[in-house]
Amino acid sequence: MVRLAEATQDLIAAVQAHDVAPAKSVQRRRWWKPPINVLRGTVFALALACVVLAASVPRT
Repeated sequence: MVRLAEATQDLIAAVQAHDVAPAKSVQRRRWWKPPINVLRGTVFALALACVVLAASVPRT
């Protein structure tokens, strides 16, 4: 573990010495991540709509 840490520090020092710019991350369009409560509310509304639809269909 210590050797890994030392190797990492050596690598960082070498990169900084060569002044290499870090690779630019590709800019991707980020989709809106809804909060968990929005997802729960959507699932609840969908389940309620299914229950209402099932209750409105006449029994055979």
